[in-house]
Amino acid sequence: MELDEIEVKEFVINIETPDGKLPPARVTIPNLPMRLADIVPPIQKLCSGVVGLAIKREIVLGSTLSCHKGCGVCCNQLVPLSAPEVFFLYEYVKSLPSDRQAEIEAKFAEIRKAMDSVGLIERLKKVDETDEHQTLALEYFRLGMPCPFLVDEACSIHPVRPLACREYNVTSPPELCADPFKNKILRIKIPRNMTTATAKLASEVCGAPLMVIPMPLFIEWAEENEYINHLAWSGIWLFEKMLEYATGSNADGERNES
Repeated sequence: MELDEIEVKEFVINIETPDGKLPPARVTIPNLPMRLADIVPPIQKLCSGVVGLAIKREIVLGSTLSCHKGCGVCCNQLVPLSAPEVFFLYEYVKSLPSDRQAEIEAKFAEIRKAMDSVGLIERLKKVDETDEHQTLALEYFRLGMPCPFLVDEACSIHPVRPLACREYNVTSPPELCADPFKNKILRIKIPRNMTTATAKLASEVCGAPLMVIPMPLFIEWAEENEYINHLAWSGIWLFEKMLEYATGSNADGERNES
C-alpha cells in the first residue's frame, strides 16, 4: 500500500471536566499498526491537561500547591504503572546512554532486593486476593528507597514521568509529606484516573485480567511479557478505545482519506 493510500482519521478531542474545559486538541492517527506503548504519549498530555485544570481550581479556591522541585518525598512511594506505561518506560530506559541505563537498572535491582528481604514482592503478587494495597504501600514507604529516576531531589524523567506521578499533587503543608500514611495529606482530586484507564484498555485488548505493575518491578515485568509489547492493533481503533477509557465518552472526529 502506498503512503497516500493509508486511511487516516483526525480526532478533535473536546474534554470537559468539573474544573473546566480543555482547549480542543487535534490528533491525526494513521490506520497503521499501533502498540500499547504508542498510546502513552498522548495520554500523558491529556493527563497533564486535566491535572492542570484541577490545580487551577484549587488555587482559585485559595489553596497553595505544596509540590515543587526539590521536594522528592513522594518519590519514595510505590508508584503503580499500567501495562502500556511499563512498555513505554522500558523502551525509554533502553534508549538512554549505556552508563545511565546501567545505573538505573542497578538501583532498581537494589530496591527489588530490599523488597524481597521483607517478603514484599510475593505479597504484591497476591495483592488483588488479599486487598492489602494500603498495608503494602506503607511497608514499601518504610523501606526508604527513593525512585531511581530521582536525581538531586528532582525527577530526571519529568517530561515522561508516569501518570500516577502527574496526578499526585497536594495542598497540605509540605512537612506533612514526611509521613503521608500517618499525617493527613490533602491531595487534589482528579476527575479521572488515567493509570486505571490505560490499565483497563490493556486488559480489554489483550483479554487479560486488570492489573497494575509496581514501578520497582517494571523492568522484569516488561521482559517477562515482551510478547505483549509486540502486539499491535489498528491505530484508529486503538486510539478510539483509549479515548473511551480516558474521557468516558467517544471523541468527535473527522475522517480524511488520502
